[in-house]
Amino acid sequence: MKRSHTVRLLLMGAAPIVLTACESEEPVSLYKDVAECVASAKLTQDQCDAAFNHAKSEHERVAPRYTSQKDCETDFGASGCQTINHGAGIQYIPLMAAYALGYYAGRPNYYQSQPLYYSNVGWSGGGGGYLNSGGQQVARTTGDSRVARSAMEAPTRAVTMSRSGFGSSASARGSWGGGGGKSSGS
Repeated sequence: MKRSHTVRLLLMGAAPIVLTACESEEPVSLYKDVAECVASAKLTQDQCDAAFNHAKSEHERVAPRYTSQKDCETDFGASGCQTINHGAGIQYIPLMAAYALGYYAGRPNYYQSQPLYYSNVGWSGGGGGYLNSGGQQVARTTGDSRVARSAMEAPTRAVTMSRSGFGSSASARGSWGGGGGKSSGS
């Protein structure tokens, strides 16, 4: 293999890491429910209701899907999943544990809300935290935080998760990859 080809492949492989490290962070607020949002005194009751309802409506559309309750509970804990049936047979999705509000720079009255899911999988140092529907870590607790801009991008679709073997590996059909032995596929 030519040296220039090897260098080009090496650079292509490093590009996602470099781009992620350079990604700007955005302020975000995480709330478990409308009452916590209202208590923060950042938004009115109506705004908190609207943001929660938007996240809730997105929840079933974009939540990671599992064909087995056991697999879902491996990632989101015992009793951390719910059953849905949208014509594709029975599937399991994590419960919406919180919602995030990302505020757009220069537009103080405009925000994007999205559902979040609590998982112990993939967090360094033990414990767990909140993930977006794409499996990206958002924060360990509710309240104010700063996250990578990509963590607040509007989700586009749900991803179906599947496990193989004895649960030692998993693959996603889509882009969900919360860590803990998962690998993304297409």
